[in-house]
Amino acid sequence: MKTRQRILVPFTHGYNGSTLLRRASEITASADVDLLVVSVLDTRSGFELDGPAGNLPGERAARLAPAEQKRLEHDLMRHGLDQAQATVIWGEPRAALSALIRSWRPDLVVCDGRTRRMMPARKSQEGPEMMRVGRTGAFARLAGLFYHQAQGHA
Repeated sequence: MKTRQRILVPFTHGYNGSTLLRRASEITASADVDLLVVSVLDTRSGFELDGPAGNLPGERAARLAPAEQKRLEHDLMRHGLDQAQATVIWGEPRAALSALIRSWRPDLVVCDGRTRRMMPARKSQEGPEMMRVGRTGAFARLAGLFYHQAQGHA
């Protein structure tokens, strides 16, 4: 019988990242969980050439990973998630997260709209449960006043 729940949080820095970490801290306060917060460095594009090593996508990401790891650990400490594991992976985001999900086998994935797009495609109830955290900022609330969600439309 499994006693500890495993929660995965794909993380991006910025406002939505803070929202994800706040939600993760709420979940971990109320239950006995193993929390893994992962930052994914996308090697498909966005890295300018940096000499001969710039031609190998993983080389530049490997050099950026230690600084990203420190930044991620700092964000976890700032949100009171000292017990959480932090890791940095790189590659194509869907493939990297898919491999991580297969190996770590989380029960729940906490994501927002941006990190949800990085997640691998799923069939019906296959894989871990997904919890999507919505935006609750002032602009999102203001937009909700003017642009109401239509009920029952695709």
